[in-house]
Amino acid sequence: MLEFINVTKQFDTVTAVKNVSFSLDASKVLGIVGRNGAGKSTIFRMILNLIEPTSGEIKFNGEKISNDVLNQFGYLPEEGSIMPQYTVLDICEYYGALKLMTKDEVYNNLTAWLNEFNILEYLNVKVKKLSKGNRQKVQFIVSVLHNPDFIILDEPFSGLDPISVEELEKAILKLKEQGKTIIFSSHIMSHVENICDEILMINKGESLLQGNLKDIISNYKINEKPANSLNDIFIDKVGEIDE
Repeated sequence: MLEFINVTKQFDTVTAVKNVSFSLDASKVLGIVGRNGAGKSTIFRMILNLIEPTSGEIKFNGEKISNDVLNQFGYLPEEGSIMPQYTVLDICEYYGALKLMTKDEVYNNLTAWLNEFNILEYLNVKVKKLSKGNRQKVQFIVSVLHNPDFIILDEPFSGLDPISVEELEKAILKLKEQGKTIIFSSHIMSHVENICDEILMINKGESLLQGNLKDIISNYKINEKPANSLNDIFIDKVGEIDE
């Protein structure tokens, strides 16, 4: 279980996250939704120990998150970080070695995922020659190559064409079916509805709404009428969604 307890993050005079609390049970999927700059990425960076909270606690299975625990996490950053001058196989062998994977383990897991995305022919192709959608798929593969049980995906669908979005959503649903614990951010509400069990809606660093997604949609009313979707709720609470 991940526990985020009364966490605040201050950058000089800017409060990026303000007294936010939530928890996520094993084998569940949490969607963090909010406008660009709402604090989603800051939350992820604190979970990953990349930055320290100003106050509050973050725990995983009841303990402070250590480097040993982080080795079991998978992380897809919003901005791609794979080196474009290397081949897909080279990149995955490098990141796999960081997770103490053998070359055989890397090759078998990588080819299975490339087959999943129907891009096995790019195994020995340099990343710089791939389309944006295929680069994002490779970045996703890197984040799950070591078969982590806890996965963080920061805006995984950002800027992708509809076909790539559909393929990536299918891959995330496959991980969900395998019982992985997943937390991801998005400002595209339809993806959240398709994938998530729980949601956390934030705006300007503050929590506006959280809990079971189906319960929230069922019980939320707009002008005394039932909400039709998470998209309607988001507009009611925050305003129009960023594109």
